[in-house]
Amino acid sequence: MNDKLQEIIDFFELEEGYDRDEIISDILSEIKGLKRYVANEIGLEWNGENLMILYDFADEFYLKLTEKICNAIRSFQQV
Repeated sequence: MNDKLQEIIDFFELEEGYDRDEIISDILSEIKGLKRYVANEIGLEWNGENLMILYDFADEFYLKLTEKICNAIRSFQQV
């Protein structure tokens, strides 16, 4: 079982077998509120301050999410 769990972790961490940019773009394209706008053309703003573009946020969020997923999977590995 540990080998299979490590394969899953490697899949996310090494990004082998998929294209992270493609996944992020696909997910963003499924969000109806974006109305087919390109994520690189949408800025995130708070209280008049430009924070970042949507795509950069989604990319950073994806990396943080997969990091947490891998940590959760590691908790199931036997020591």
